[in-house]
Amino acid sequence: MLNESFIYEIPKELISNIQWLIYVLQAVGGFIIFFILFSIIKSIIDNKKRKELKKITFLLEEIKTILKSNKS
Repeated sequence: MLNESFIYEIPKELISNIQWLIYVLQAVGGFIIFFILFSIIKSIIDNKKRKELKKITFLLEEIKTILKSNKS
């Protein structure tokens, strides 16, 4: 069984290495959260652009149809 004295016997060098690893993991976690938020916002913006492009394409086809009918 582990007792409380085991915690105090851990060398300080090992503790500093563990703290460094914790800082790295926190930074990676922050980057992942930022990337997820960025991806969500980008997908929303892309979806709006896609809808606008679809609308423009539809109107362009309508204009082509009108021009063809006037040409005849």
